[in-house]
Amino acid sequence: MKKNTKQNLIFSALVLAAAGLLLLLRPWNQGAKAVVSLADGSQQTIFLSADGRYDLAGNGGITAHLVVEDDSIRFVESECPDHRCEGFGRLSREGDWAACLPAGISVVIEGG
Repeated sequence: MKKNTKQNLIFSALVLAAAGLLLLLRPWNQGAKAVVSLADGSQQTIFLSADGRYDLAGNGGITAHLVVEDDSIRFVESECPDHRCEGFGRLSREGDWAACLPAGISVVIEGG
């Protein structure tokens, strides 16, 4: 084999190895996420791929409870006076939203 061909093979192998390393280190798409806006103006991102319960403090000492399960999120057992937020049901598709107005907490689904 000629020297030039060996150098080309080595260079090609290095490029392929670097590309493979970049793919391994790249953050994978975690699917849909819920962007939760809190009463104080901050936001929290919750990925729907990981089940869990989130207890969030809102206006007037009201705690809103969110549950993530089966790639969806919903308000449950919230301490608001009318519990309308619980009536929104499960949110899972991009653009789905719900809010607990007394607590000042809203949820919007992005991605997916």
